[in-house]
Amino acid sequence: MNIAKFKIIAFAAACVSFSTIAQAPLDIRVALVIGNAAYKNVPALGNSMNDAKSMALVLRKLGFNVVEVLDGSKDQMGKAIDQMQSLLKGKQAVGMLYYAGHGLQLDWHNYMVPVDAKLNQASDVPKQTIDIENVIETFKKSATRMNIIVLDACRDNPFAGKASGKGLAQLDAPPGTYLAFATSPGNVAEDGDESSGNGLFTQYLLKELQKPARIEDVFKRVRLQVRQKSQGRQIPWDSSSLEDDFAFNDGVKHTFNPDDLIKEAQQAKEREIKLKLEAEAAIQREKKIAEQQALEKIKLVEAQKIQEVSARQKAEAEAKERERQLLLAAELERQKARLAAQALEKAKAEESERVRDLELAKAQASEEARRNKLSREEAKEIQFAQEKAEWDKIKNSSNKEELYAFLNKYPNGLVSELATAKLERLDKAQIKPQADKQGMTQTYFTRRYVSGEQYEFVVKDGYTDIEKGWWIYRVNKVDDEGADVAASVSWRTGWTTRAMHDGSIGSDGWGSYDPPYIAMPAGIVQVGKKWALRSTFTDEKTKVVSWVEMEGKVISKEAVTVPAGTFDTFQIKLEFIYQSGLRRINYLWFDPSMGPAVKFREEAIFRSGPKNITLRELTKKTQN
Repeated sequence: MNIAKFKIIAFAAACVSFSTIAQAPLDIRVALVIGNAAYKNVPALGNSMNDAKSMALVLRKLGFNVVEVLDGSKDQMGKAIDQMQSLLKGKQAVGMLYYAGHGLQLDWHNYMVPVDAKLNQASDVPKQTIDIENVIETFKKSATRMNIIVLDACRDNPFAGKASGKGLAQLDAPPGTYLAFATSPGNVAEDGDESSGNGLFTQYLLKELQKPARIEDVFKRVRLQVRQKSQGRQIPWDSSSLEDDFAFNDGVKHTFNPDDLIKEAQQAKEREIKLKLEAEAAIQREKKIAEQQALEKIKLVEAQKIQEVSARQKAEAEAKERERQLLLAAELERQKARLAAQALEKAKAEESERVRDLELAKAQASEEARRNKLSREEAKEIQFAQEKAEWDKIKNSSNKEELYAFLNKYPNGLVSELATAKLERLDKAQIKPQADKQGMTQTYFTRRYVSGEQYEFVVKDGYTDIEKGWWIYRVNKVDDEGADVAASVSWRTGWTTRAMHDGSIGSDGWGSYDPPYIAMPAGIVQVGKKWALRSTFTDEKTKVVSWVEMEGKVISKEAVTVPAGTFDTFQIKLEFIYQSGLRRINYLWFDPSMGPAVKFREEAIFRSGPKNITLRELTKKTQN
């Protein structure tokens, strides 16, 4: 690759300015990085040591004061936590824990396993390991402004018999915390291979940390890439309760020196040249061995001409042994040549991917710089127009690679939740769901609608609690995968038919939306989950076309009682802001296994006039 061209790309990528990210209060950064591999009582791990070393190097470049522990005993890990606390205390800092190694869950606690742990029974776990809650408590005592916990600790676990289950237990992030697991709770992550040098999750995380991006975008891209690479066998998981914006790499103060990126590219090129030379040398050695084999065949024929029997037999045996050794040597050289060729192809692919990533970063940097010169509304208009144009090209496609590309470009964009819902259907997760602490088990793609179901609701005035009427939701038809739904809705005035796709809503009592909005997030529903959408809105009564923006958030998980019974639900808040000045706030209580919300509260706030409040509660569910 042309180094001058690379320098331009790398410099542009590194110098993008995210003016919307409030970085100043978050400049003090402390990270505890632990990598445990050489376990004394169980087989060693392949890549966790490399993972920790690589992560420590990258975090130092991004302004973190790093406390590093490699192959730590329990005592060493405890002392490192104390050291981190002293560096954080009273500074309103960003505190981070990155851990690579064995981890396990026991009674809804997650533990890091020191290299000297000898776990003979479950009661040994709290005594010989480090509870993640201890680190969270350390952050709390240190009065950190923001906490980031990254656990690449779900490898196939020899301690699993002492745990409550596979992998780690699902946790909701404490206030001000971003919590990331290498794979979904209750599942196992891949340790990676020797050639990669890193576990699958950390391999992609290291790459994304080198690009200017918000923390949510970083982990969303990592999740997508790991999911795609593992063919759905590993899906990273995260939970966030952050209120402040944050970027590891802000493109200005906390960023990578362009010379570092150029040096990395040069080293990659040198590795590629070395691999090429090794492959060529192996081929030449194989040719020489072939020449020797030909000579040995001649010697064998000559040996067979010897008249004296014992001498002939000895010569034949020696010739055959030399031939056997040469065959083994030839096979070894063929293997070396094959491995060198594979490594060369991998290096070339990685170089091509690096160039593509930097080209994309350059484009994103240019686009972000242009938006920063515009007003918020102008920037939103441009962003929406670009995303919608690209979405319209693929919204009816069955090509999952197009969805991965779209989501990597717009990981938390104005249409990304729709794309995620479609991806969940086309590229189904290959992981085993784990029940949460309350016993609820969710799947990544849930058939929430069933043909012939009917839901009946009572509708009330939110001020007086007086019944206003009834509302019926009847599922007429569902496609084979539960993605396309034709439903009839009735509220006093008669029936209307709605069509939904991937759980999206294209129309409601106010009008129609293009693209549709998502009332319940795709995949696993988690407290703290946020998403946003912008749509072209057509008013049902006036037919006036304008825009609407929506923000969604999963507020809490709670049991709710309605006339139809008690349900375990997630409370979701949807806030709509219309160009006309109308503002709607909807609270919905969703049972993840059902279609419509079992309880609904809508507050409609107009520019003039009183606020309207409507309540809707499920009274009966039937199956025809």
